[in-house]
Amino acid sequence: MDQVNFDRLRAMAQHIGQNAAPVPLANRYVEYWYGAAFEVLGVRCAVSLEEIRKIVDVTPTVPIPGVKRWVRGLANIGGRLLSIADFSSFLSGGEQTSNGKQAFIVSGRGIHTGLLIDANFGGVRFPKNELRTDVAVAQQLQPYVSGVYTAEDGDYAVFSIERLLNDTDFSQAGIAVNN
Repeated sequence: MDQVNFDRLRAMAQHIGQNAAPVPLANRYVEYWYGAAFEVLGVRCAVSLEEIRKIVDVTPTVPIPGVKRWVRGLANIGGRLLSIADFSSFLSGGEQTSNGKQAFIVSGRGIHTGLLIDANFGGVRFPKNELRTDVAVAQQLQPYVSGVYTAEDGDYAVFSIERLLNDTDFSQAGIAVNN
């Protein structure tokens, strides 16, 4: 490039820089919490995307002898046998069961299982700083909920898979047999 053309480009760049509108600054940076929304026991909930492996359609299950009644059975999910837990039945002490067709696959503490949910509403995001801890949730969910996000379509209880997996009632699904 010859000097004349280079000088023209430099002059144009200076002109643009002097006459351009300033770049608008964001008023504030918003950090978001990302989750998957679902329903259990008639309550809209959300679980962090970091706590679930995937959401799957549940195939027919094969019953497992010697387990609590909320364990639906084994299902072939992607070529792997997984136990499927009826989330509604577990939380309600067997009073309600789920008719859902999808499950969250979760892992932790040596447990790899599917949690059958009543309905799947897809992905959600909420500003992290808007998590509220002063909103009441259903009694069955209280031990597993860390707070509530409010959206235009209602409240979403933030469900903790870690708390669920740490619950011995859930992690010890086998029924003790007395000899």
